[in-house]
Amino acid sequence: MSFSGNVKKELSEVAPSCPSCKTAALYGMLLFSRTGNEKLMLVHTERKYVADYCVDLLTDLTGAIITVFIHDYVSSQKRRSFSVCMENKTDFDQLSKHFHFYDHHRLIDMDLIQKDCCFQAFLRGAFMVCGSITDPQKEYHLEFSVVWPELAKNFAQLLKQHGFSVKTASRNKGTVIYLKESEPIEDMLTYMGAVNSSLELMNIKILKDVRNQVNRVTNCETANIGKTVNAAAIQLENIRLIQEKIGIDQLPDDLREVAELRLENPDMSLRELCLELSEPISRSGVNHRLKRLAAIADELRENRYRRQK
Repeated sequence: MSFSGNVKKELSEVAPSCPSCKTAALYGMLLFSRTGNEKLMLVHTERKYVADYCVDLLTDLTGAIITVFIHDYVSSQKRRSFSVCMENKTDFDQLSKHFHFYDHHRLIDMDLIQKDCCFQAFLRGAFMVCGSITDPQKEYHLEFSVVWPELAKNFAQLLKQHGFSVKTASRNKGTVIYLKESEPIEDMLTYMGAVNSSLELMNIKILKDVRNQVNRVTNCETANIGKTVNAAAIQLENIRLIQEKIGIDQLPDDLREVAELRLENPDMSLRELCLELSEPISRSGVNHRLKRLAAIADELRENRYRRQK
């Protein structure tokens, strides 16, 4: 199951905080559902537990006869969808009138979500029928996809009033209300009641941050190793040229010792070379001697070298 599916599954298992929360949850599902009134359809979903959740709410609150139609799709990836429908048109019309979910201009009836717990339930219902969340392993993105412009605007304003800094964008003849960063998404999930999903997202974020930090350190170390190897290769080339042209034994004692040590230990860092000298010196001291050897090698290449007496 996808991360988004896990969130909806967890939301469908949240117990209502008060009797009116059931009404609020059903209201959220019906108001944001994209179904038409053909076949007295109320909710259409690809998740059975969402359909079951809607049926339970309808049965408890209306006592009406509810039918769930199952649709199988023939494709490369077998999928199944569920349509929650009412058997009796009179019951359907009464429910529609009560919740205003077939009004031409849909707006949120604040009388049905006055308490904070009721708004949470309303939000759960809305997310189950029009919400989704991207796999946080890939990116942080939670959204509600709303067909009706007035409802989208009304809903976005309401979310902002509850402290959620949502953004909106037009997409496919509708409006997307979304959050992009991990912390506000965690807050949204916790507020709706998907606490376990929120904790899982936090853990994923921590692991991603640690992995990114390790990668940065590894890349830095790799770059440093590369620089050390390249520098050592140039030093060896210079020393071998000196050995071929005049012989290392012709160098001053301090340079001869560093040259011999480098030839014997091509993989050593400057810091390690410091410690191997008969009289240890600083890293900058070793580097200075290697630069003097490089200068001698350059003079030999240009036939300008004069041995120091």
